[in-house]
Amino acid sequence: MSDSAHGFPVDGEEVAAGVQTEPALAQNETTETERLDGVVVQTRADLGGQDAETIEQALRSRLSDAGIAMDDDEIAALARDLAG
Repeated sequence: MSDSAHGFPVDGEEVAAGVQTEPALAQNETTETERLDGVVVQTRADLGGQDAETIEQALRSRLSDAGIAMDDDEIAALARDLAG
């Protein structure tokens, strides 16, 4: 059965059809170190060449989104490193 307004499968049809119903990352457990590495790589790619203050603001948001707790000094040091 499909939701006629949107065409989305309903009532377990997605399981029978083999449809992915959750984000791929939610299916794989990661360590905090792996998540931190991902945040660093993505921040470097997105904000390379930016000043440390801009990078620090982005890091704070991204670390929070990833559920990674770091103290202020560690975040500031990481931002300086990424700013080069």
